[in-house]
Amino acid sequence: MPLHIALCCHSPDSAAHLQQVIEASGQDSRVETISLKQMPPRLDGADILLLEYQEGNPELDHWIEATTANPHSPPVFLFCREITTASLWKALRLGVKECFAYPLQGEEFRAAVQRALSRAAVHPAPGEPTRIVALMGVKGGVGTTFLTANLAWLLARNLKRRVLAVDLDLRHGQLGYFFDLPPRHTIVDLPENLDQLDPHSLLTLFHPYNQHLHLLPAPLRLEEAETVTPVQVDRVLRHLKEHRNFSWIFLDCCHHLDEVTLKALELADYLVLVSTSALPALSNARKLLEVLKLLKLGAQTEIWLNAFQGEGDLTLPDITKFLATEVKAAVPSDPQAVNRSIDEGNLLAETAPRHAISLALKSLAARLGGEVQPEAGNSRRGWLKLWRKKG
Repeated sequence: MPLHIALCCHSPDSAAHLQQVIEASGQDSRVETISLKQMPPRLDGADILLLEYQEGNPELDHWIEATTANPHSPPVFLFCREITTASLWKALRLGVKECFAYPLQGEEFRAAVQRALSRAAVHPAPGEPTRIVALMGVKGGVGTTFLTANLAWLLARNLKRRVLAVDLDLRHGQLGYFFDLPPRHTIVDLPENLDQLDPHSLLTLFHPYNQHLHLLPAPLRLEEAETVTPVQVDRVLRHLKEHRNFSWIFLDCCHHLDEVTLKALELADYLVLVSTSALPALSNARKLLEVLKLLKLGAQTEIWLNAFQGEGDLTLPDITKFLATEVKAAVPSDPQAVNRSIDEGNLLAETAPRHAISLALKSLAARLGGEVQPEAGNSRRGWLKLWRKKG
């Protein structure tokens, strides 16, 4: 999602310089210019306010102080032609998050944005537990990572709370490609002393996609994947859940029941088995369902069909009978649109919100978040009654 930057300058030269800095930062952004003479009483909708400071303007000082005191306002960055000790102290008293001097470099601005987004991320509501959703494909290539990435983004956008997407396909994970983000840290880099980190330091270990959504990619090399143990996964997830660092954690699991995957399923509140309507996938799904019954995991288990065409030899009643389990959701098929979104590193739910797949995922995210959605109508179009309310 493009970063919304509100830019306010009293000098045309400064405005041109800051525009160049934003472009040079490589930050995907949308810039809105605001007049210094007509500052709004409240500034809503922006992610960052980049303001050229004007000395000797008490009205501007009062406006900055009122803005930074409002928890719903964006973080304020000040730009000064020259910074003195007195101006730094003044910026601190006004509640400014960052203070820049001329010339500002693009990398410096990008680093400041990442710090601000981490600090400004919304915490879970008081008393609200962290919920863990594990998505596991019944075989490779059924679209588990696609569902994980889009659902995590939708839930973070809908709830305006912090969501973490973790790639637990340790050897072949590709979650980062769906967001077009180069991994800064992976699960291998998480230290053992998580308890000694303050919330801001902890957040720097996860890659921010936007204010509310963070990522923890899989290891970059195969040999690193071997170093990740079930004990480490248990420690990290239990810490995040106990301290409520995130409202939701999405786990993109591999399609093998190895020790790490079993630990993830053990800690999950919801388990989604992702299948297609192809017979080999359904056969694997039935085997996994039988094993999961024997394991007696505490997670609420669902079976979802991805890339469901609604036309073919196997109907939904046939699939339900074959699995001896009701299919809870069916996401429509459009290989061309899905492949394009993956290749471009763009989330389909974000770039094409009215697409049939995006609408199905939106309904699923709403159900997860506790929103009541009308039941889908025509199952021949690939829709089901998604995530019925329990009890």
